[in-house]
Amino acid sequence: MPIAVPTFGAKGAVPPDVSVSDIRDLVVRPAKVGDARAMSALINYYAADNVMLARGPQYLYQHIQDYIVVSLPSGEEETIVACGALHVLWEDLAEIRSIAVHPACQGLGLGKILVDTLVARCENLGIPRAFVFTLVDDFFRKCGFRPIDRKDLPPVVWAECSKCPKFYRCDEISMMRTLKAVADSAKAEDN
Repeated sequence: MPIAVPTFGAKGAVPPDVSVSDIRDLVVRPAKVGDARAMSALINYYAADNVMLARGPQYLYQHIQDYIVVSLPSGEEETIVACGALHVLWEDLAEIRSIAVHPACQGLGLGKILVDTLVARCENLGIPRAFVFTLVDDFFRKCGFRPIDRKDLPPVVWAECSKCPKFYRCDEISMMRTLKAVADSAKAEDN
């Protein structure tokens, strides 16, 4: 089943050219509404190759508070070179979504920086588990996630999944990470 990929914000479906000479020049920050076009260009660049789910403008605007971005400042301008989201589903579970890194910035560790930042956000919220649905499970294994049987995920996840165009033919791998700091805190409270 083909999936429509929104082209909102994508100039020819390819993110703008970018060159990062020093990773220390990059800024990780919460996303702003004005970032939606650049985020869409990055996400939908990969969605066109079925590497991740497409995200249109309505979705991005409605969930902008879930997102963080990595930007490359240049004077008054900045270029978004990576993005990702943490979507809280319940008191004990959140999903990491839409991890996208500009093709020219692959291999710089930005994906790991995004995941680590989102996991820290999860820990700060007191959420003990984070999961992903992914087609790049090797990357998430390196970030501490382990494959799980999707049947073991709670019903709240399936309520979200029912909105997905891949719902009936999902080819994504489900993975979970138990967050040590939160788990250790919960154990201490039980003792």
